[in-house]
Amino acid sequence: MRSCLTACLLAALVPGAAWAQQAPAEAENSGVQRFEPAYFERFAPQTAADMVRRIPGFSVRNNTEGRGLGQGGTNVLINGERVTSKESNVIEILERTPAATVVAIEVADAATLGVTGLTGQVANVIIDRSNLSGSYEYSMEFRDETKPRFQRGQVSVSGEAGKLSYTLGLASRSRRGFERGPEEVLNGMGNLIELRDEHLQIKYDGPRLTYDLGYDFSARTKLRLTGSGELGNFQEIERSESSNGSFRTAENAEDEWNTDITAELSHDIGPGTAKLIGYTRFEHSPFFSRTKLRTPGEEDFIQTFEQVADEAESIGRAEYAWATESGVSWEFAGETAFNFVEVESDFIIQDGLDNEVVDIPGVRVEELRAQTSLTRGFKIFEKVNVQASLAGEWSRLTVENEAGEETREESFLRPKGFVSLAFPLGEKLSMRARVDRSVGQLNFFDFVSSVNLTDEREDAGNKNLVPQQSWDSELELQRDFGNDERIVLRFNHAFIADRVDNVLVTVERDGELVRQNATGNIPKARFAAARLEGTVLTDRWGLKGGRFDFEGARFYSEVEDQLTGENRSFNGFNDWFYGIDFRHDIPGTNWAWGGDVRRRGPEEFIRFDEETRFSLSKPFYGAGIEYKDFYGAILRLRVGNIANTDFKVNRIRYDGFRDEGVIEEIERRERYDNQRWAIDIVGTF
Repeated sequence: MRSCLTACLLAALVPGAAWAQQAPAEAENSGVQRFEPAYFERFAPQTAADMVRRIPGFSVRNNTEGRGLGQGGTNVLINGERVTSKESNVIEILERTPAATVVAIEVADAATLGVTGLTGQVANVIIDRSNLSGSYEYSMEFRDETKPRFQRGQVSVSGEAGKLSYTLGLASRSRRGFERGPEEVLNGMGNLIELRDEHLQIKYDGPRLTYDLGYDFSARTKLRLTGSGELGNFQEIERSESSNGSFRTAENAEDEWNTDITAELSHDIGPGTAKLIGYTRFEHSPFFSRTKLRTPGEEDFIQTFEQVADEAESIGRAEYAWATESGVSWEFAGETAFNFVEVESDFIIQDGLDNEVVDIPGVRVEELRAQTSLTRGFKIFEKVNVQASLAGEWSRLTVENEAGEETREESFLRPKGFVSLAFPLGEKLSMRARVDRSVGQLNFFDFVSSVNLTDEREDAGNKNLVPQQSWDSELELQRDFGNDERIVLRFNHAFIADRVDNVLVTVERDGELVRQNATGNIPKARFAAARLEGTVLTDRWGLKGGRFDFEGARFYSEVEDQLTGENRSFNGFNDWFYGIDFRHDIPGTNWAWGGDVRRRGPEEFIRFDEETRFSLSKPFYGAGIEYKDFYGAILRLRVGNIANTDFKVNRIRYDGFRDEGVIEEIERRERYDNQRWAIDIVGTF
């Protein structure tokens, strides 16, 4: 594996290397690669998303965590426009768009397009919905020790009716999960004191309705509506049978619904285009958690935690973009947003006939935000494309208790912006660079006290949270070859202020001040990453129709531990991963086969009274075979987790704080989830 990646890296950086085969069409001096539908024919794509995934060396980069509508987004456009919805992202829309509607896909550097917030390669999917068409997909999955999954599938239809274009979709996003295995419990001296047999079942059913509508009032005025609605039912049950005769069940359930809508009105005015964009989303999430411990000769010990959360976000944005005769592009934008989450919780402890109600105060968190930005795109030295943006953000955070009393109100004024460049280093070698000043998005649930009964953890809410800020930089090298092969090497670095991570806070409980785990801010932190991804064809080795798509990354993070003063990684952070996909479309036939291998590094979660490490025993392996003309559809057989990879958890619990070094208990868990056999039928109409 390492030798393969090393060879690819060397080839990517050696300008003299050339692998002969004609590449997709490239417009003269434009730096735009154009992929016609004929390029994808051997893959038998059913949707526009299938085609995007087969672009050599291109990976979808989705940043839906950005604040508002003007920061980040997916590096895929539809008809030259960014999809502004935060929930119905562009890939989901393309998954509902039949491949027959795609005219072409163009790939270019973000800095050349004048679309703010994007970086690296951007794919523009050109779609013509003038003809009525549709797509469908149905999937079944079978695993030992769990019920088959028959409820997953989707259907969509696209077309035009006069000036109205539409794509409508209905999907059932059913999932089933399973884990089973032993757990050892050791005392602080490392001696085995308990052995548990644990069994976990996970079930999710979520019907989802989506729509993407466009209406052309005239050649100059257009309206677009994008939205979705979803019902989600989640259930998780863990059963644990102990060697001491006790039996414990832990159940978590959520029965939520959410809806969102985005409206975008564009109108050509003067030399440019003005847009008015509105977005709103609401989610209602009742959550239930209960554990029951049954010990021989004792009364049942039952804990119940219930929480009802309502959350919403509304955004309004206005922008005007224009270009000068000299090729300079401008965009001026203003945006305002209002977010809130309101949470009510109940925690009841029942020991036999004794009930104790633990008070968890209700909380409402609001944020009002406004932002303006000015972005300019231009060229220097003829071939270097530059995009620069200067922005400023004002925000106000308000935290109220369940009585409606304000416990915190604080305002912030922060500078933002970025500079990105794209320039060629040779005929087949190019470079991209970007520097950002960014502000992160808070998770409002971190302001709320919470209880995890399954893992026996309790976190305090932290009303003093602030969004983290960072200086982010990225450098990307891209090496293209003449036969649809491409390798991309990317470096990232960030200096972070007010890093959001696990901290220790002081809270009042029963009239006393106690220290407790919470999510909070750490003054400074650092992050770095190196990524390698690309596409290699097997024609060079005499196997026509085959291709490898690969990716790998090495991460580094650094933050000061509040207890020990030593540096540690970010919580829940793994420092490496890799993935390799192989597909062979057998020439002259309707058959294709392939496989994949993936693995990620261990993850560590640090609290002030425990350390938990998650790891995998071996890589995940998968394989599949497909027939491309099953009564006009694709029939696919897949198998996942061929090697029965185990999930391992090592949890050290301390008697007091970690820095005191007194270990109370060690839990060692190893679980398997069996092979997954699936049958897919995918087609169009």
